[in-house]
Amino acid sequence: MNIAYPQNAFDTDIAAIDGFAALLRGGFENPEGITGLVRLTVPEYPEQGFFVRFSDELHVERHNLDRAADTEVIIPIATIRRIFAEFETLDWRNPSIIGTITFSGNLDLANHLSKSCIRPSNWTAGRFLQAGRQHAALGHRNLTTVEYLHRPTQRKILEAIADSRPVVVTGLEPTPPCRDWSLDRLVERFGDAVVRVRSAKHRQTMTDFVRELKEFEANPYERMIDGFVKPYTEGAPLPEAMEADFGPLFFDREDFIPPQLWMGAVPTHIPTSSLHRDPMTGFLFQVMGRKRLDLYSADQASLLYPMKAYNLYQPCWFKPEAPDYERYPMARDAKSISVTLNPGELIIQPAGWFHQVYALDSPNMSVSYFWRY
Repeated sequence: MNIAYPQNAFDTDIAAIDGFAALLRGGFENPEGITGLVRLTVPEYPEQGFFVRFSDELHVERHNLDRAADTEVIIPIATIRRIFAEFETLDWRNPSIIGTITFSGNLDLANHLSKSCIRPSNWTAGRFLQAGRQHAALGHRNLTTVEYLHRPTQRKILEAIADSRPVVVTGLEPTPPCRDWSLDRLVERFGDAVVRVRSAKHRQTMTDFVRELKEFEANPYERMIDGFVKPYTEGAPLPEAMEADFGPLFFDREDFIPPQLWMGAVPTHIPTSSLHRDPMTGFLFQVMGRKRLDLYSADQASLLYPMKAYNLYQPCWFKPEAPDYERYPMARDAKSISVTLNPGELIIQPAGWFHQVYALDSPNMSVSYFWRY
């Protein structure tokens, strides 16, 4: 489901701020009845700030700006303009985006709000529609296992992608091999590389992140918020210094968009990546620990309650790890297949497959590449 493209440029900053408020309203959904009040401040124009109130709809309020709010978001005007200019490809994990914004208070509300101001391109919506039709025609909903390919040729991989069949590749021999990697070695090799940026005030090098990771393993906690409170990099850009050791194992580097790092420690019952789908074919290489992936064919979109506002990937409201069938009744009929990915193995997921990922071991590390075609 596509929703209207927003205006991509404004004559004045004030018009851009007003446009941002309208963008949030247009992309807002609230099937879970979340309530709260967010104050959004533009530092260059403090008098143009506004409140966002969560209810059945999103309400923008511009009166009594001094009252207390549950969440504070400070966002520069340049970032607001960039959101419009790049709405189809905007990635909140990008340090040049998230690194300009300040968050405080209830971060769940900030996370929910960020999902309202992105929009899918016609290309992305078309890819999902095409995948749904193909999966229905080929009966992918009835698949019960994921095929394993041992040292396949690139031709074999292309055939699987053409058929939109997920496959696991085994027998790979990366250099250095996966067994040689550990947290301490990552710090030794890439200690100064920035691996995670959470806000204008929070960025971590590999050394910083591994220290936090070890502290979490010694004193784990349950409360996690995607994008803010989770000892996991959540697909942050792979530092350039690491690309030589964790490059793509098939095709050429130029055939992929910039790689992402998935590293950290998350309890086994909490997904490292919640249920979503991508418009490009994903290559996920497992480096440390094991991961489990639960996959749903694209023709089951109506059963999984995908969000209407999305761009680079489409999350779902339905949460298989804590299913609420009263709120999402059609999800009862959804069928998934599961596969465990071991160190040194690579899963290839053609565009459109919904998937949810769990870390079965900690620490855990994967690197992903999305194929451009």
